[in-house]
Amino acid sequence: MNEPSDRILREGLRTNPLSPEALARIRAATEAEWRATVSAAPAVKPRRWLPWALAASVFGAAVIAGLTMLGSLQGGADGERFASVLRTEAPGLSELRGLRSNLKVNTGGALLSGHSYQSEGQALLVMEGGGNLRLAPGARIEVLGKDVIRLDSGELYVDIPPGTHAASSFVARTPAGDFRHVGTQFALAITGDGTRLRVREGVVHWVAADGQSAVKAGSEVQIARDGKATHRAIEPSHAAWNWTSAITPDFDVDDRPLQEFLAWVARESGRELVLADDVTRKQVATIKMHGSVNGLTPMQALSAVMAATPLRFDLPEGKIRVSFAGDSPTRQ
Repeated sequence: MNEPSDRILREGLRTNPLSPEALARIRAATEAEWRATVSAAPAVKPRRWLPWALAASVFGAAVIAGLTMLGSLQGGADGERFASVLRTEAPGLSELRGLRSNLKVNTGGALLSGHSYQSEGQALLVMEGGGNLRLAPGARIEVLGKDVIRLDSGELYVDIPPGTHAASSFVARTPAGDFRHVGTQFALAITGDGTRLRVREGVVHWVAADGQSAVKAGSEVQIARDGKATHRAIEPSHAAWNWTSAITPDFDVDDRPLQEFLAWVARESGRELVLADDVTRKQVATIKMHGSVNGLTPMQALSAVMAATPLRFDLPEGKIRVSFAGDSPTRQ
């Protein structure tokens, strides 16, 4: 049976898993049946009812286990929604389903608690509480709750701008401990040597078995399997972050001020935005853009947008400098 027909058949046979109340009623009915069997047994032969009681107990357990398994096989409809897929790159994102065939998760599909997922290509997810999660090829995660995931292998990138995901704290778990965001951009990876954390913006709280610490922007921590941590500095514009720019959320430029767009590019590229003078600042604040840059990386979008303005840009170390076209560019 081809995949579309198989999917239609699965959807047609899908039933909602039983609620906790329904399961409680089944248990109560099973217990009542067991007690009735016990009370009906002859008093002079107390052991005669034992096989019936055992049978009733086994039957009840089988019913409950079967119904629970049915709910699991149907995709965990009672699972908490963690995120939805905004975009993937071939060969895409899959739900890992044990002995059964893995199930592709298409654009718009949900990631639910109690399920594991693997990204064969890069994947961009929008989290329910706010912010986005980017998976590098080969990344494997398990969703533990609406705000909690475990990274089993590969690398992920978390982008939670300040002020978003405020209702609860996003947590990423690894063998090295838990990592909680504080309005931040950070990358987390399982490597051959252990676990690696890179913080690009804001602060990440690292909670380990022997304590906790705050890791600030511009820091990289390599945590060995024995728990030993090695720290070093890493610039927000370092080439190690480049993979995250290949699958950024699109920025809608149409009828938006140039200033907002430049701030977005600066944040996505980890660069500082520098405006050459007051006249440039005024132009950046008043120019409105039109059209679309969807599908372009931030730096590609920057080139396309700036070409339609009287301004120019250059890229000195760690910066985006904007000036008038006649201005002398800063050396890189």
